[in-house]
Amino acid sequence: MLRPALVVCWSKAAAVTMFLLARSPAFAAPPPRPPSPSRSPRVAALVREAEAALDRLDIVRARDLWAQIYDLERSTVAICQLGQLDRRLGRWVDATGELTRCVQEMRPPATPVEQRLHDTRHADLAATRRQVAELRVFAPAGAAPVIVDGRLVDDTGRIYVEPGQHEVTAALPDGRKARSAVRVAAGESRAVLLSPEPAALRPVASPPARPAGAPAQPAAPQAPWLLYAGSAASGAFLVSGIVLHIVASLEDSALRDEMCKPHSDIEDARAFRREQHAVELKQHLSTAALVAGTALGAATLAVAVLPNGAQIRARSASAEVRFSW
Repeated sequence: MLRPALVVCWSKAAAVTMFLLARSPAFAAPPPRPPSPSRSPRVAALVREAEAALDRLDIVRARDLWAQIYDLERSTVAICQLGQLDRRLGRWVDATGELTRCVQEMRPPATPVEQRLHDTRHADLAATRRQVAELRVFAPAGAAPVIVDGRLVDDTGRIYVEPGQHEVTAALPDGRKARSAVRVAAGESRAVLLSPEPAALRPVASPPARPAGAPAQPAAPQAPWLLYAGSAASGAFLVSGIVLHIVASLEDSALRDEMCKPHSDIEDARAFRREQHAVELKQHLSTAALVAGTALGAATLAVAVLPNGAQIRARSASAEVRFSW
């Protein structure tokens, strides 16, 4: 009687055990987190000193100590502490960058305490981002480095800045610069598109400087034959123009007097038209000769007065025209 009862009890116990072993892994307890790596004695001493400074409300000293800790171990805890301390010191740009890295490196929360810490870090980041502006820089291909007010932009192209005016520059592979100026307000996110500057004109090499105290070298005199030839040609053009002008005027007056007389012959009318065309041609030639003589005389005078090697430059916004002799 007792033995069958024991058999039944053992059967029920075995069934319960098999049920517990066959349960879905979803109901099993989460695996424990890997233990945090142990700190070096130097880092542990700095952490204790930083906590003591924070207890004394010496925020500046605590921030300096946590910066040393981050330089030694580059941990998520250190970057989060730096973000919190910079936020309390009002260093909004630094705090925003540090808290951004903090929330990116934090592991998913597994306990209520970690969840509260996770929510606090995100709330702190949102508060600091309302105090700064974000620039998203788009530079031409191959441009490096990209700098905003002397600060280097990382590969993401994003950088936090103070509200106000900022200058963004980048160096192109061909040596030119790409730059842009942008004004942003607190809490604003702005995209900045950099465009390369136009290619500059090739600089004109300046003549070598004269040593101090050295006497100035006299300008090389112009060739006499050039001045004589220019003067003679200018005079010839002017005289020819004057003579042609006088002859054309006399012929024009005589032709007008002849046309006022009565004529009925068609051949006479055709002859008058031919003579009129000849007079007009002489007038045009006289005008051209006078203009050519005046221009040649002015050029001869400029060559005689201005020294050898003189230059005349005309500049505009993007071009330069130079005359030299």
